[in-house]
Amino acid sequence: MKNKGLLIGLFCLSFIGISCSKDDEQTSDNLTIKARTTYASNRLAGFRANAAVTLNSFKINLKEIEFEMDDDFSSGDGFYGDDDDIELRGPFELNLLNGTTEITSLNVPNGVYKEVEFTMARNTTSGSAMFNKSIEIKGTINGTPFEFWHNVEEDFEIDYDDTNQNIVVTDNTTTVFFDFDLNAAINSIDFSVATDGDGDGIIEINPNDTDGNQSLANLIKDRIKDSCDLDD
Repeated sequence: MKNKGLLIGLFCLSFIGISCSKDDEQTSDNLTIKARTTYASNRLAGFRANAAVTLNSFKINLKEIEFEMDDDFSSGDGFYGDDDDIELRGPFELNLLNGTTEITSLNVPNGVYKEVEFTMARNTTSGSAMFNKSIEIKGTINGTPFEFWHNVEEDFEIDYDDTNQNIVVTDNTTTVFFDFDLNAAINSIDFSVATDGDGDGIIEINPNDTDGNQSLANLIKDRIKDSCDLDD
């Protein structure tokens, strides 16, 4: 489900553009990155009484994750400053509907990080069920199966709701969460407009579908992007 093994423990490989010689001389602590969803089927209003929606799976594919250091960042040893952001290269294929998923865990310089950016991009692994997709949701609309996917490549810049709150790594293990509020996203969409245009018994919603749901696919993609926040 995840490709986190590519990065866990590989401290030097996780810092793109920063030489590994710095790692031995600066103070660092553990940062764990996780993703989770806010989802409860009994809280889905389906937007319309005639569009009861249930979700069975929610998958995304991340190409990279970047932690942006604060403008006044200093690791305290002169090796890292605010011009040294941390970039993690994926892919990270995540199934997020059921519980919390650990993406990766690594050592980072102690200090303050003001923002996280991740890139959702299509999966390029031919053997993956997510091949050529960056996001996929499956479920039912009024009891009829639906499959939504998109191949969008887009950057997500996320921060805490409290603009004065930053990610602080110092002398302990810090955990941050990418939190997707699926209840808010789904409840903001009128699924009653979704159609099974080709009559095959599955409502297909994607940029190339033959069911006539392309506009809905773009709307779902946008709502998913809006639903993501940073949490701890």
